[in-house]
Amino acid sequence: MQIGILTKVFTAELVDAAIAKHDRAERRRLLPARLVVYFVLAPCLFARESYEEVLRVLTSGIPGSRALARVNRSSLCRARARLGEDVLETVFRQVAGPLATRDTPGAWWRGLRLLALDGTQSDLPDSTSNGDTFDGPSTTGGVPSGFPQVRAVVLAEIGTHGVLDARLGSYRDGERSLAYPLAGSTGPGDLIIADRGFWSAEFAHAFTVAGADLLVRLQSNHLGTVQAELPDGSCLSMARPGKDVRLQAAREGRVLTRHVIYRVITFTKGDKVAYLGTTRLDPEQYPATELVALYRERWEIELAFDEIKNHLGPGGPIRSRTPDGVRQELWAYLAVHHAIRQFAHTAALARPAVDADRVSYLKCVRIIRRSIPSQLGATTTKLARSFAEAGREARSRLLPARRRRDCPRAIKKPNRWPVLRTRARRDTVQPGRWAHNPSSKAKSSRRAGRPALKGTQAQATS
Repeated sequence: MQIGILTKVFTAELVDAAIAKHDRAERRRLLPARLVVYFVLAPCLFARESYEEVLRVLTSGIPGSRALARVNRSSLCRARARLGEDVLETVFRQVAGPLATRDTPGAWWRGLRLLALDGTQSDLPDSTSNGDTFDGPSTTGGVPSGFPQVRAVVLAEIGTHGVLDARLGSYRDGERSLAYPLAGSTGPGDLIIADRGFWSAEFAHAFTVAGADLLVRLQSNHLGTVQAELPDGSCLSMARPGKDVRLQAAREGRVLTRHVIYRVITFTKGDKVAYLGTTRLDPEQYPATELVALYRERWEIELAFDEIKNHLGPGGPIRSRTPDGVRQELWAYLAVHHAIRQFAHTAALARPAVDADRVSYLKCVRIIRRSIPSQLGATTTKLARSFAEAGREARSRLLPARRRRDCPRAIKKPNRWPVLRTRARRDTVQPGRWAHNPSSKAKSSRRAGRPALKGTQAQATS
């Protein structure tokens, strides 16, 4: 079983090791565990295709494919449930890791590897179990609106968009609490750039203990106590963990630093004053003006989120209607995205080396999609040759060098009205459906010559 040129990354040995680690090996079936792992990865490349179509693409031309063509959707769903989420998380963690080398343009600054840390939310199908487990946005009165959402905090390389590590949680989980375990995936020589909302004394301690350095946008109440003024206009500050944080750490038996020394850089953004905090304290070796310009590189992780959710994913709610399936699917998306980024980075480093930004991500996705049916049954040698040929195709028409951009914050997708969801526990709403806005229901009734429905819980009948 293969998944095109990505089989060079997702080898049978890697998949079998993940299955054995979680004891998911099973008796001989029409849908064995290894096939199911590749099946879970494949819909990430064909997010808008049905399960049956994905299976046909994945197995066409191999022995037994005629029997597999008769497998229905429910059998595939049960196979995914048997496999569980842990196997796909292990596959992701075996694949994920730093991609940038010393020759990678845009991945380094003054000898430091540039990493970005940020959180994102993904819409989920409106099932009761997803709503109960992950929750989601709600109106001022506490009525759930929109779709349930899963929150992910991701650590990624800025130069390659390769994901190093990630943590998944519910909509109500804080990004900072999900970010603490990511410190274990950093080390000396890493500079992590993050937006507001992450900085705290405990957060800084977690990453500096791992040997990494931070460059984080500060809120005005996180400036600390000034200890010294520096020649470049920045200052050294000290912050202590709050009382609640110290008590929580004592209850959990964790060792917490007494204080953190960091450097505060003040700069103007338009007509507003903004602040950066960094653990790089030497103003001569790490000038403030360069750090301010470097902070803008944090936006590269937003482009990585766009690649995962829109160019690779469906651009809307993902498929899975159960919490275990949601996590399994998201680990698969992260693993496939990292493999595609590895392919793009390899193509970018072919002489002469270019910035990985100039290799079209969407073009790489299309090349890999086409490779699945054409590489079925290919030998290791043929896969390696096809991987090299695909890399040359990816470089055949490079994107222009990315220009400097500074976009103001704006709401690009405003909510037209709150949409009531099944987890609102309204008896008039069927599972998996939502109630339409009363005003729109009234308009459609008047157009049809019928009296408008009264009340706020008009039931969707289709």
